[in-house]
Amino acid sequence: MQPSVLRAVPNLRASSETFFIEMPSFDLDSVLREDAVDEESLRGSYRFAHKFHTHIDSKDAIKTILPDGTTVKQIGIRSAGAYSINLLLSDFEIPPGGKLFVYSADHSQVAGSFDYRNSSPDSLLPIQPVAGESIIVEYSEPVDAPFTGHFTITEVNHDYRDIFKSEPGRDKVNEYDCMPDVFCEDVAEETIRSTVLLIINGNTLCTGSLLNNTSDDGRPYLLTAVHCLCAPNQHPQDMDYYNTRASTIVAFFNYNRPLCDVNNKMKGSEEMSLAGAFARVILEKKDIALLEFLDLPPDYFNAYYAGWKSDLNEVGERHTNLHHPSGAVKKYGMTDENIRIVSFPPPDDKYLDPDSYWEIPSWTIGSTYTGSSGSPLFDENQLIIGGLTGGSSVCKGTSPNGGKDYFSALGKGWETGDLTNQLKTYLDPANKEVLMYPGMDPHRENPVIRLANAGYTEGDLLIASVLETPNQGFVFGNSNLNTLEFAEEFTVADAVEIFGTYLLIPAMPFSYTSGVTVSVYTGDTSPEKKIYSTQFIPRYLNYTSSSGFYQANKSLDVVPTETFVVFDEPVSVSTKFFISYSVDYSTTAKFCVYDTKRSDDSRPNTAWVKDGTKGWIPANEYEFQAMKTSLAIQALVRNTNNVTDTTKLPENPCFFYERSDRVLTINDSLSEQGQIAIYSTGGQLLEKIQIQPSQTTYTLHERPKGTISIVKIITNSFSCAGKIVY
Repeated sequence: MQPSVLRAVPNLRASSETFFIEMPSFDLDSVLREDAVDEESLRGSYRFAHKFHTHIDSKDAIKTILPDGTTVKQIGIRSAGAYSINLLLSDFEIPPGGKLFVYSADHSQVAGSFDYRNSSPDSLLPIQPVAGESIIVEYSEPVDAPFTGHFTITEVNHDYRDIFKSEPGRDKVNEYDCMPDVFCEDVAEETIRSTVLLIINGNTLCTGSLLNNTSDDGRPYLLTAVHCLCAPNQHPQDMDYYNTRASTIVAFFNYNRPLCDVNNKMKGSEEMSLAGAFARVILEKKDIALLEFLDLPPDYFNAYYAGWKSDLNEVGERHTNLHHPSGAVKKYGMTDENIRIVSFPPPDDKYLDPDSYWEIPSWTIGSTYTGSSGSPLFDENQLIIGGLTGGSSVCKGTSPNGGKDYFSALGKGWETGDLTNQLKTYLDPANKEVLMYPGMDPHRENPVIRLANAGYTEGDLLIASVLETPNQGFVFGNSNLNTLEFAEEFTVADAVEIFGTYLLIPAMPFSYTSGVTVSVYTGDTSPEKKIYSTQFIPRYLNYTSSSGFYQANKSLDVVPTETFVVFDEPVSVSTKFFISYSVDYSTTAKFCVYDTKRSDDSRPNTAWVKDGTKGWIPANEYEFQAMKTSLAIQALVRNTNNVTDTTKLPENPCFFYERSDRVLTINDSLSEQGQIAIYSTGGQLLEKIQIQPSQTTYTLHERPKGTISIVKIITNSFSCAGKIVY
């Protein structure tokens, strides 16, 4: 595999007409040729962005002083032809009250705000991609700030593949035709929930999986391939190198296509993501990387920690693979042929240990592709036995081509002679001396459930119903009737808390979502009392080496899209509730949510419209166009009557909390930087504090008395967790 070529930016210059700093041009054809070479055997280097190394200092921004004394600094960046731009910020240190935004030049997409709580131990802030070839970085600081904030834009990543606009690879005929979506096959649910899409360093796509350990404590270990972090011909690297790479990771959970309609290639939701990790085990010649996320997956991610097997003798008869080829929605592969331990084939065998890889002779269903690297190989008991390194399988029409693939064998990295760099140390902390261990579902006692009144994998079809003439527009969206609000009805047996809601929408410009508000109502017979509202702003977490992690606007205008709207706090309801969306008629937007063409018309109507004079009306009684249907709105809930503490924590944590002074004291002085993260019992991140070497006491934010929270302390070589009561 050839290494990625990164070019420094010479002579950055401000445009004479604007304040935009122009990135230099680059030879895209040459970059694509490099990518083609990288993608031939090892399957991790699916680059989608060209990296510019920069040094754009916030001191050099255009500065404005507002009447109230607030200082606003702006930096414009342009890279001609980019589908999106993501950044990495270094030396990121801003005071309380300071806020940073990154937005597209036409203001259609905004990432942020970012504040002092986004500071990391290494002072890096990756910003997710923002659509367009021109973006603006804006920082505001109040007059009474305790110090002057500072940051440097050290990377600008130019997206040349339009990676989140449509399913990657569609420009290549039949690349995915033999790879079924996971919901379109008989796939074990826990394997779907444990497999994640990875963006590494802002320009590379891979796949990974969550792993359980014998303490069953929910420590968020991530298995992937070393060559996703560093090409084999660049070995060896020290652990600092791998920690730097791991800190750039964005992991997308539940990036799945929600329906099996061959005529509707809907893009899955991208809102459930974690950013940043530490490297725990790096076995370069075995291509095994075990990382640990900095944060816990929130409860609404519904994550599953997969079980594993390091036994090299018991291999079973059927093996499955879940993966994200080229960053596509999750795909499924299966083989019922016998597998065996072999050496990786030439030419990359010279970089890798012999007799360390599971050989898949061929796939019965599916294949792998660039971007699948690191993806898990499950045995017939849904235990992970390895991660994808590479191979030659591809789709040949709707069938696999018969090519072989090779997965790293966990058993080869179980004990290495180095206690700090072997899988056993982390996956068997309880010293149970086992070679296999089951997975762990933190929500087994109280499942997180996606409520839907239609089954789009069971025969129901999505439609965007339009009004019959002489009326114009959507039945459930903007129209000449000026119908302002639309709702879906839900009935539950017990009280539930709503984490958020999915909206399934047709392809449309991002601007069409302007002014759309999502609300929750209660009522015995119709939507009566509004108890919660939030804006509908479809965004996802992205990363660039120059700006770090950031919230980027989703590309909505090519394919239909599923978006998850997470609520600020879970909303408690009982028996019957309604989730609505209102549209904005002050714009030219033509927004709507899909409704349903049902395969079984005996089911009751669950859709509602709000008439300007008559109020809420069931859709099947709507005088302008009566329809018996359901809206493509799906609530994510769990019961509140039996909510349990889903995070098992040590009885003797490494810290002490003094409630009266809100002071957290770490028992032992730490000699390295790290972070303290405070979570609600529902998994929401409440506060993040940077650990300074030798400092042992930290003051936490004030919270209501009696609030129970989870504290996680993590550095490069140390982590622990426990509960506190405010």
